[in-house]
Amino acid sequence: MAAKSQRPKGRDGTLSSLNVAIDGLNLAKEISSITPAKAVFGSVAILLTMIRVSFLLFRHEIFQLTYGQDSMANDMDYVELGLFCSDICKALERGMNGKKLEDLSQSVCDAINQLTA
Repeated sequence: MAAKSQRPKGRDGTLSSLNVAIDGLNLAKEISSITPAKAVFGSVAILLTMIRVSFLLFRHEIFQLTYGQDSMANDMDYVELGLFCSDICKALERGMNGKKLEDLSQSVCDAINQLTA
């Protein structure tokens, strides 16, 4: 059975999670010595930044217009998807653990290639 998400609830918790994830990915990109992994970390950080901006715009519009439940659910789905991408990058960073590209297993290299494609 899948575990329930332990992410903070509410708008402020969501923005906090996005900010922490973006900062972590930017740091991982800076300290990684593996060029393809740097590309993955950078791409996901950009994706999360776009999601954060979209979330902030949606949050602003919701006070001006009446949105249906579907719009709010779709916005939260994008946020959750972005945070799951961040979790994948954290796992990748732990798997690399300061190694060089030639030190990584073929499965890790394949995963990096899939994420950059």
